[in-house]
Amino acid sequence: MTWFKRLICFLSKSKPETGRRDFKPSSKDNSTNSGDQTQSAGTLSKKGGNEQDHDPFKPERNIRVFISSTFQDMQEERDVLIKKIFPKLRKMCQERGVGFTEVDLRWGVTREQAERGEVLPICLEEIENCRPYFIGLLGERYGWVPDYIPDELLDNQPWLAEHRERSITELEIVHGVINNPNMAEHAFFYFRDPSASSVHSENPVAQEKQVALKEQIRQSGFPLYENYVNADEVGQRIQEDLQKAINKEFPKQHLTPLERERLDHEVFAKNRARIYIGRQQYFAQLDDHAAGTGEPLVILGESGSGKSSLLANWCFRFQNQHPNTFLLPHFIGSSTDSTDYGAMLRRIMSEIKERYDLQNEIPDTIEELRLQFPNWLSMAAARGRFVLVIDGLNQLEDTDNAPDLIWLPGFIPPEIRLILSTLPGRSLDELNKREWPTMQVQLLEPKERYQLIREYLFKLYSKRLPPELVEHISSQPQCANPLFLRALLEELRIFGRHEKLQHRIDHYLQARDPEELYQLILVRLEQDYEKEWPGLVGQAMSLLWASRRGLSESEILEIMHLPQLIWSPLFLTLQD
Repeated sequence: MTWFKRLICFLSKSKPETGRRDFKPSSKDNSTNSGDQTQSAGTLSKKGGNEQDHDPFKPERNIRVFISSTFQDMQEERDVLIKKIFPKLRKMCQERGVGFTEVDLRWGVTREQAERGEVLPICLEEIENCRPYFIGLLGERYGWVPDYIPDELLDNQPWLAEHRERSITELEIVHGVINNPNMAEHAFFYFRDPSASSVHSENPVAQEKQVALKEQIRQSGFPLYENYVNADEVGQRIQEDLQKAINKEFPKQHLTPLERERLDHEVFAKNRARIYIGRQQYFAQLDDHAAGTGEPLVILGESGSGKSSLLANWCFRFQNQHPNTFLLPHFIGSSTDSTDYGAMLRRIMSEIKERYDLQNEIPDTIEELRLQFPNWLSMAAARGRFVLVIDGLNQLEDTDNAPDLIWLPGFIPPEIRLILSTLPGRSLDELNKREWPTMQVQLLEPKERYQLIREYLFKLYSKRLPPELVEHISSQPQCANPLFLRALLEELRIFGRHEKLQHRIDHYLQARDPEELYQLILVRLEQDYEKEWPGLVGQAMSLLWASRRGLSESEILEIMHLPQLIWSPLFLTLQD
């Protein structure tokens, strides 16, 4: 279930999850979308390297952008990038099977690391991890100059000896771009108009160094945009520059409807597999089921307990270990069509048809799809082992009593290794009648929470919380719920002021459960996205609450008479 959908469900206790639709644009709105990464029928992209590396985006299909600037005078620019621009670019990349991550080090280097002289090594290492993408923002402030450069770093980076008494920002630029001509077409610089700067240079010496640095950048020949006057202007320019670079490296290609749907499920799975603190007994039980011949397995757990993440991670792991086995994951809620049981059956049949090059025609009507589904499973079973994963049965739209599983045969051939997940409700009631075996997903233990906090922030975004804050968060009982913890970490990730981090954490930990946390997040969304359109968040949420099956993006725009430019930042943030 998407973040956006969970938020709406929590806001409307009287509205069950069954029948709610993923609030993405409808299929007619998506007609121009395309991507460039497809797999053979029913498979997920396979990871390379260590099995324990839970980032399924391969390095060659993963973009990391390093943001270099002074902090105090560039808060607004960084906020615009994090909250408005990067969600658009992330969406663009996801449609092509590409990961997108920004590295914003406004906070994330601990006091202990600073005292040990590790700030510069960390920054230089992150630049290496982000190559070739680099954004340099310069105003009038020169920035912090480290007192000394560690000898070990000088040994590894001899060029630093010629740049003593230079700011961290200048060293980032010299190391990341100036000394590396290969950064061309991926490194971009932006100078703010001096008349638009409210923060001035620290002193005459710093001013002289800043003037010299800007001139060096001008002479370097790297792309430069000068004299922007506000954060929105430079944000739009950065978006255009990065879009051009992404289009060149990962051009769009036309996808068939089946490939488009397959990519939606793959992106959904990848986003839940990048960081996962899993228990090996879950993987072992799923492995045993996939290798066996018994009845279908039902995965249970409270809302937000991590069922989807477990299945996504296991699917990538299983496909890596069994590349020739037919594996088809279907995550209900990952796309508009995924919640319609007829569209789901049609997709499963289409994948079987493509996998085995069958000549059979796929039925056109819902009734025929339901009646023919057992035959298609039998045809697949006759040709080999087929692992079918259906996640989130409780999210099926209530059409033709779909939540009562009238479409799911009572007998599943032994070669069809069916894995289902659901919350309590009509689907689970029906599964209980069938007495199929179950597996319960438990909430996170304190040690697992601690590990998840560190890995989520550091591995994905190169941020480090002080150990005492990690301990504080992981000790809170509400953080045992992975959904709560991830939503909290996302809020901290986009928060830009390290000196107020403790206060922000305490603010969100007032919430006792995901519902209360999302209420606090809604307040933050109102603060961030209602400057141009007061009441935007409340009006949009009210419309979605009142709708029976959700609304498409175009329907929301039409009802609210809302300009696309006002709506898009909020919409993309919710999807992100």
